[in-house]
Amino acid sequence: MVVTVTLNPAIDKTIEITSFEIGELNKVENSIQDPGGKGINVSKVIESLGGKSVATGFLGGSAGQYIKSALQKLQINNDFIEIQNETRTNLKIFDRTSSDTTEINEPGPYVNALEVEALLEKVASLLSDNDILVISGSAPKSIHESIYSDLVLIGKKKGTSVFLDASGKAFESGIQAKPDYIKPNRHELELYFDHAIPDDAALVKAGKHFLDLGIPHVFVSLGKEGAFYCDKELAYRMLPLKIDAHSSVGAGDAFVGAFVYALDHGLSLDEMLRLAVATSAGAVMTVGTKPMNVEWIMNQLDRIEIVMC
Repeated sequence: MVVTVTLNPAIDKTIEITSFEIGELNKVENSIQDPGGKGINVSKVIESLGGKSVATGFLGGSAGQYIKSALQKLQINNDFIEIQNETRTNLKIFDRTSSDTTEINEPGPYVNALEVEALLEKVASLLSDNDILVISGSAPKSIHESIYSDLVLIGKKKGTSVFLDASGKAFESGIQAKPDYIKPNRHELELYFDHAIPDDAALVKAGKHFLDLGIPHVFVSLGKEGAFYCDKELAYRMLPLKIDAHSSVGAGDAFVGAFVYALDHGLSLDEMLRLAVATSAGAVMTVGTKPMNVEWIMNQLDRIEIVMC
């Protein structure tokens, strides 16, 4: 079973505008909203591929109730901690003319110490041997970043595989507990090392740093340039598909969701990487944070080019 943790869920509202102009009146031509947050997005991808997961984290207020109801309609199992304060709403503005997406994200609600402790206990209760724990995204400012290492340690103590997808202090905290899988993007990696990661050689060197820390599997998402993977035995570059992208929102979550689905179903490494890249490519072609349909994804698998570094 897969358990996804979203510490800072959101209603993701996406609006489409032709020629978006700052400081001017802009007319919305299309508007949709989805239950969002990185772990929730991972659960949506797993469900779209035919798998099952349990989504947990913090939800509060009417926004929290909307997310819970939306997940139930999607038939995604969920078991959230209900908090006193309101779950956030994030706005994404897609400019139809430039194809640029502007994101405006709220910081998230105040979460108190008792609610944090309840979540840690909840995650421990949901996990058992051979499960997969996915810890994704940011936390509200009221939560200390040590929660990421706490969650990783809970997963390891329960005998699960732990996948961490976080950034900044959260990432630094989480890797101290040595998760099994990490997936920074290039920008996050450059912030961590405080220098540019310009090419494959630099990616291999960066990957070795994490392997030496005791993290056995390292991914780096590279946006339009594809993705990178390494372990103690090998290093691969997954080249990007040529597609018409709508928005990059949710691409990294789609990558994680597909890989975790494949891992949970015992696919080979080659199959896992191909599915992750194809699913990520499909995500950038959809509006909002909806996964691409499975038929399209499966038709792309043989088009994925994987090369040794």
